[in-house]
Amino acid sequence: MGKYDDIINLPHHVSKNRPQMSLENRAAQFAPFAALVGYAEAISASKEIKEDKKLLAEDKLEELEETLHYLNTGDYVEVKYYVASKKNYFTYKGHIKRIDQIDKLIIFDNRKSISIKEIIDIKLLSNEF
Repeated sequence: MGKYDDIINLPHHVSKNRPQMSLENRAAQFAPFAALVGYAEAISASKEIKEDKKLLAEDKLEELEETLHYLNTGDYVEVKYYVASKKNYFTYKGHIKRIDQIDKLIIFDNRKSISIKEIIDIKLLSNEF
């Protein structure tokens, strides 16, 4: 005789007073418990590589200034720039709406603006608007 032979064929108990829990709610009971909400996101964010801004060589600065000098409204460009608050480099592609010489900004059609002093590379992709 097996260990549970005396109870194995008994009917399953179903409460007459309480409704049965849905399968979805029953499964949720066994979901992993997150004691620290947002901890997983914080860990993955900290894995991003943070970089300090690199100083450009003199010849690269001259090349960048020359490229900026020839840019016009409507030019489609790819800009690589540094964001100090995120300590990282980003690339953006867009059509130039205007170049603000006073505030030293490149302003794009979608109102995005990039500080000229944060640009490390710029490529003219097309000058069609």
